[in-house]
Amino acid sequence: MKRLTSTILVLALTLTAFAVSPAQAEEILLNTGSGIEGTIKSVDQTSMTVKTKDGETVELMRGAVDPHFYYTAWSKRMEQTAENHLRVAVFTFENGLFNQARSQYRKAQSKDKELVKKFEAEIVPDIKEGIAQKLLGMARAAVEANEYRKAETIAVKLLTRLEDTKAAEEARTLIASVHTWELDNDQERLIKRLTSKLPKDEKKALRTRTRISDRAGPIEKHIKDARAMVTKALGEKSQTRQKGIFEQAAKKFEAQVRAVDKLLKDATEDEALTHYLQGLREIAVREGVDAWLAAGNVNVSRRSFPEAIKQGEKALALDPDSAKAKKFVAEATEASRYNNGWFNTVARGGRPGTGGRGGRGGGGRRR
Repeated sequence: MKRLTSTILVLALTLTAFAVSPAQAEEILLNTGSGIEGTIKSVDQTSMTVKTKDGETVELMRGAVDPHFYYTAWSKRMEQTAENHLRVAVFTFENGLFNQARSQYRKAQSKDKELVKKFEAEIVPDIKEGIAQKLLGMARAAVEANEYRKAETIAVKLLTRLEDTKAAEEARTLIASVHTWELDNDQERLIKRLTSKLPKDEKKALRTRTRISDRAGPIEKHIKDARAMVTKALGEKSQTRQKGIFEQAAKKFEAQVRAVDKLLKDATEDEALTHYLQGLREIAVREGVDAWLAAGNVNVSRRSFPEAIKQGEKALALDPDSAKAKKFVAEATEASRYNNGWFNTVARGGRPGTGGRGGRGGGGRRR
C-alpha cells in the first residue's frame, strides 16, 4: 500500500505497559478522569461490560470510557480479524490515537488486503469529509473570535490536505473573506504607524507622506499582487499548479523583504519612513512564511516529504523564530520515516476527535 498518502506524526506508545488481565480487578478509567473499580467482563465496538467490586454489572458506553483505555481493553479481547482491526483503527483514529490506528490498519492489511481496499473506497471518503467539516468548524470559530490568521491556517490546511471534500469548497470562500479582512487590518495598522510619526506641521506631514508613498508604494503593490496569487492558488484544482503558484507568491514576498531591507539601510535618519517600512516588512515576512508552508502542505498531501521539508526550511529562513514553521519541519521530517496508511495525510490536517480524558461525552447504563 505504498501508494496510500501519509503524513502522520507518530506518538510512540508501548502497548504492553497498558495490558490488563481479564480476570483481575482494576480501575476502569472514564472520560471524566474518574474511575470505576471492577473487572472487565466483555468489550465490543459499542460498549464495555464491567462487574464492579460490589458485584453489580454495569454497561459503559464506548464514549464514556477514556479512549486509550478502551482501545487497550478492546484490542486485547476482540477476535483478531481484519474487520475488527479496521473497526479499531477507525475508533483510534477518530480519537487522535494515530500510532495505534496505524498499527491496527497494518494488521488488517496483513490479514485481508481486498477488504482494506473496499474499506478505502467505501468508508474513507466519509471519514475524510467528517474531519474536513470539523476543521471548517474550527476555522469559522476562529473567524468569530477575530483570529483571522488562525482561521486562514486551518482553512489552508483543509484545502491542501483534504481538497476532495465538500468542506474544501466552503473553505475557499472563507479564505477569500479572511484575506479581505487581513488586508484591511494590515492597512489600518500601517496607517497608525505612519500617523504616529508624522510631523505636526501640515506641510511637513504632507511631504513625509509623499516621500513614504514614493518609496514604499511599489513594495505595497507587489505584496498585494502576491496575496492575490495565494488566493488564486487556493482556487486551483490541480495540485501541481497550486504548489507552483504558492511558490511564486512566496518568492515574491521574499523579494519584498529584500527590497524593504535595502530601503531601511538608506533610511536610518528618516524615523517616519523607517517605522513604516518595519511594519511593511513584518507583513511580507508573515505572508511569505505562510506561502511557503502552503506549498509544503501540498507536498505533504502528495507524499513528497523531502520537498515539503525544504519548503518548511525556506519559511524558517524568512522567519527563524516562526513556531509553526518549526513545527511543520519537525512533523514533515518525522512523517517521512513512516509512509503507510491513508489516515496519515488526513491526521496531519488536524486531530479529529478529542482523545484523552475529558473528551467525548457519553454515559453508562446499568442493567
